[in-house]
Amino acid sequence: MNEWPRSAASVRPGWLDGVLRGHGLLADCKVTGVTATDVGTGVGIMGEVARLAIEYDKPGADAPATVIGKFPTADPTNLGVARALYFYPREVAFYTKLAQHSPIRTPRLLHADLDMGDHSFVLLLEDLRDVQHGDQVAGLTPAQAEAAVTALARLHAAWWGKVDAPGMESLFDFANPEYGAAVEAGYKGFLGPALDKCGDCYSPYTRKVAQGLALVAARAVKQVSSSWRTLLHGDYRADNLIFGAGLGQDSVAAVDWQISGKGGALYDVAYLICNSMPLAYHQKAEKDLLHRYHDTLLRSGVQGFSFEDCWNAYRFAVLCGLFVAIYTTGGMDVGNERGLTAMRAIARRVDAAVSQLEVGELLPQ
Repeated sequence: MNEWPRSAASVRPGWLDGVLRGHGLLADCKVTGVTATDVGTGVGIMGEVARLAIEYDKPGADAPATVIGKFPTADPTNLGVARALYFYPREVAFYTKLAQHSPIRTPRLLHADLDMGDHSFVLLLEDLRDVQHGDQVAGLTPAQAEAAVTALARLHAAWWGKVDAPGMESLFDFANPEYGAAVEAGYKGFLGPALDKCGDCYSPYTRKVAQGLALVAARAVKQVSSSWRTLLHGDYRADNLIFGAGLGQDSVAAVDWQISGKGGALYDVAYLICNSMPLAYHQKAEKDLLHRYHDTLLRSGVQGFSFEDCWNAYRFAVLCGLFVAIYTTGGMDVGNERGLTAMRAIARRVDAAVSQLEVGELLPQ
């Protein structure tokens, strides 16, 4: 087995020096110390995310003062979900194969290691500073939401209809029946606990729809993943978005690509709008954001996709938004009180979208 640190606490100066030097980031200076500070608790629940502050024996022009390190989660329940759904290989694949082509700004990859035997991994990424992080609890502001949905449309347009072409076979496929079966098994296991623990987050209508979805979850995953296929971020929500004037055309960067892969475009869109819009803003802005998304696709060269197609796919993707709500409120460790508050906010927002659009009528038969 390859030797690399399995957690932020186990990063040693010698290993980090060798990695940074091997990637041309060090010249005359040498790493003499590393201090790890957690930045993921209550924000990212499927992995350990830490800022690594680096000490050197002398100044170096290209030597980074800090980098971001990502490692597997230590929580056994979350780790089981991550392994079953291939979260870590998916993120490593994105950063090593696709990030350089992404229209959305992403942190620059500095180093990656992955062991497919147990899915242990390490990612070292550029530390984006002097930026504003999205806030899952507060939700996105109107300006942030517009920027995020525009950037998402550019991402989708870049790979629209191309993800099933030769050379893309290794990209994770949301439409894979094995993935659908794994999602269904996990959803059934978490459904009861989610409705028991967070029953106040779900209306009677949503509870009924959520129970009906358990019977056809694999079919729903297949259906939402099979039309209008492109590259998905998979977890495109406020906590995974960064805003700043220096972050590309739309002033947006996206992090946490663990759930990326190829699937139906509107899953990402519904995920963003249903999970990250404050309730007071969501219903009023929903169609405006969809029009912005659709218009940006067309301006980016996508053809044969009407707004009616977009709306119909969006409604079905809202139904599938129950997957993340039930998974996160049904048993996974969300890190701390802030993480719990964020997940309850997501559940309430998904509940509102499911009820308002009456998507229960779309359950696969």
